[in-house]
Amino acid sequence: MIMLTGNNNAIGGGAVRFSRETTGLPVIHAASGRELGKLREWLLDEKGASVVAFVAEGSGWLPHRRVFCYRDILSMGNDAILVSREGGNPAGDPPQIEGHPTRRVLGMRVISYGGSELGVVEDILFEEETGRVAGWRLSAGLIDDILQGRQVMEPPMDVNIGEDVLIIRDETR
Repeated sequence: MIMLTGNNNAIGGGAVRFSRETTGLPVIHAASGRELGKLREWLLDEKGASVVAFVAEGSGWLPHRRVFCYRDILSMGNDAILVSREGGNPAGDPPQIEGHPTRRVLGMRVISYGGSELGVVEDILFEEETGRVAGWRLSAGLIDDILQGRQVMEPPMDVNIGEDVLIIRDETR
């Protein structure tokens, strides 16, 4: 685990971003200029190694949810995300992408294989260009976060994303 202080814009040379920085950004269809909704959540592959999709939600009386493949992103700025397609209707919970299951990790507890609780996934750090997960920011609770800061776990991680918890095999512990 490493401790990050401040805002890291590059780790290993590529631009990285925390998922919380993008939550709530408008999603714009580049060809039509139409706003398709606001980004609500990022979805990972089964192993937690890559961001594979995101869900956007429109406003109005009956909010419409759309799911987008990560590769549909044309650009990700500070104020909006431009996409090449209009997204699809989410199938399943969490939604499947092209028949492949996805996983949610935000808010899940992280347990080491030895049975120690490491914290709760507060944020996902990912490479903008590829979607590769560069780390997970963990919260150990308000007091610990204030005293010690929030930890960022970096890959490689041998992780089992379960229904209720993430189990991490950490050879260093």
